[in-house]
Amino acid sequence: MLDKFRQAISLLSSNISLFSLIILTIWLPGNIIINYLDYYVFYGEDFVGLMRVSMWIEGIFGPIYIGALIYALSRLKQYQMVTYTEAITAGFRNWGRLWWAQFIAGLFIALGFIALIVPGIFLTIRYALIDSVVILEGANTSESRKRSSNLTAGKMWQIFGAYVLFFLVFFIFSFLVYIPVGAMIELGFIEQLSSMILCIFLDCILDVIYAIIIIVMFLFYWESKDDCQQLDDELQLRTTLN
Repeated sequence: MLDKFRQAISLLSSNISLFSLIILTIWLPGNIIINYLDYYVFYGEDFVGLMRVSMWIEGIFGPIYIGALIYALSRLKQYQMVTYTEAITAGFRNWGRLWWAQFIAGLFIALGFIALIVPGIFLTIRYALIDSVVILEGANTSESRKRSSNLTAGKMWQIFGAYVLFFLVFFIFSFLVYIPVGAMIELGFIEQLSSMILCIFLDCILDVIYAIIIIVMFLFYWESKDDCQQLDDELQLRTTLN
């Protein structure tokens, strides 16, 4: 699991320009909208409202940059060149299928959390590889859930651990980043427009860092795909020999 984080960080850092362009295609305008609402509409008093806006942006437009990232990662893992235009085009081309697959999987996960917390966590892990399956295998909504469940078999604890570790570190880091900014704003060291621009900048950085968990899940998919292919080849060879 830790090795996948090392690989993810290496992939992100060595392709930072490409990945940043892909992510900020969605999240630069998204962060501008969120921070404008925070400073000039909600006046910093409606955190729940801002979370809803963020979730709507991620829910509707997230599949575009996620699909583009996964496409780019698959090309890079095959030692092939990939451009921003090529990757983002793949993201837009697969947006509808990925959005629908995520939406249906999200409904099952939500029902799992409503019933009991544990089933929701279980389904979150089982469906963790849906994005890669949809983008790289062209699976439909139902097939993507089944395929993700098969690929996560035997790796569920590793995936769970990866989620817990990442979000724990990510939330602590985010909290530490915004403490001095909040303090400077409260003390009046930064004027409103400047503080909004600074917050947009920090939000964009965090969005790029968040890509680490997307890359980690892709690496789980890539490894599981190869393991399944190797197993299929062995079974086919045994059948042929028999």
